[in-house]
Amino acid sequence: MEKQIEKAKYTIANPSKNKKLKFTISNRQVLGLNDKLIDKTRKLLGIKGYFTNLKESALGNQTVIKRFHELYRIEQAFRISKNDLQIRPIFHVKEDPINLHLLICIMALALSKHIELQTQISIKKFITESKKVTDARLLNTLTNKEIRIRTKISPDFIKIIEKLNLSH
Repeated sequence: MEKQIEKAKYTIANPSKNKKLKFTISNRQVLGLNDKLIDKTRKLLGIKGYFTNLKESALGNQTVIKRFHELYRIEQAFRISKNDLQIRPIFHVKEDPINLHLLICIMALALSKHIELQTQISIKKFITESKKVTDARLLNTLTNKEIRIRTKISPDFIKIIEKLNLSH
């Protein structure tokens, strides 16, 4: 808040066009500090309020606060789906492809959450470690035999696989 007040004082001392800051007030020609707003902000500093359209009888104050504190889980899920899983919106007209895309996205999110809970590592680290494991299939054209070559699995990834009860 102090930085905002300093910025407002600087703007008053050095006025510029289209510069409206939180703690400034202007009456067309004169730019000044909004002391009422500064006092009000100082009084409310550190107080947090929650607004809901639900009646208190339907949902108590403590429940609203508790649910608000859980909101970060939803935001984290959106961040995971957008960044780590690279889920993007699709543009389909028919309902079936839209529903299938949503199903795949939700399944990927559920699976990533399961992996995080089982392994105690982030899905980003899991994806990074998983991408290190690659297979190559070569076809010997003379003998018509297929040869499979797999990269060496890192000890970190072996621990992850064991925590997920998978074979390697």
